[in-house]
Amino acid sequence: FFFLLNNKAVHMTSPVTLTLAAAASFVALSYLQEASCGLLILGTTLSYGLVYGALKATREPPIARQSEWRERQVSTVNAVLLVCGSLLCFAEWPTYDASEGWISQGLAYWPVTFAALFVGYLQWDVLWMLYHSSLHFDELAHHLLFIAVTHYVLWGRYFARPFAWLSVTELSTPFLNCRWFLAATGSKGRAYDTCSLLFASAFLATRALGYGMGLVDLWLARDLWRPAHWGLYVVIALVHAGYALNLVWASKVVGAARRAMKSGHRE
Repeated sequence: FFFLLNNKAVHMTSPVTLTLAAAASFVALSYLQEASCGLLILGTTLSYGLVYGALKATREPPIARQSEWRERQVSTVNAVLLVCGSLLCFAEWPTYDASEGWISQGLAYWPVTFAALFVGYLQWDVLWMLYHSSLHFDELAHHLLFIAVTHYVLWGRYFARPFAWLSVTELSTPFLNCRWFLAATGSKGRAYDTCSLLFASAFLATRALGYGMGLVDLWLARDLWRPAHWGLYVVIALVHAGYALNLVWASKVVGAARRAMKSGHRE
């Protein structure tokens, strides 16, 4: 992971070599999980690759970045799936006893299922970025951070409760992709403005406000997760780092909205 975040090292290595090395790492990580969970993770990664491949056979709009067009469609599928899954995870909260939502005894079901689907998608997206040399440090850091976090909490069956509010943050992704599709096809009009507004609203509501409230809930329950293995403390630090990254993105979203309001131009 640290190698992939080393921009110089990445650009000195061929995309195919990087992709194969990352794929091998992901297989090894998935092997550490329970068999059913590991198979679901790898099956999800493979399935998204097949969906991406199937999209290449469809008629696509005449835009320059066809590969990104296909990948954004795949990410929209993942986002919708995770948002629906987050509702099931929230609905499972009343069934937990005091500590089940933090250190599971195997009763939590939906968080394990959708966390496996989530990390399976992240693995696919990292492989896509490496193969296409589409490397943005913040996005790659985000993906690698949550791949590490998700694999660890699945391995230890930790943090079933927080996964509900973490996964609902994907609510903004379909609107972001819709905005990109419209811009890429030169369709900047009322629909574009609407998607931009919905994206900004969903992003700030889930990734800034909702995520922050989730961290408050996490610390209020600190006596319940404190007995866990020390590795969970690393996870908590990384989750906070993820929030910091979302706040950086949120500041850009707010800044773009302010500039658009002042200039009268769409951004």
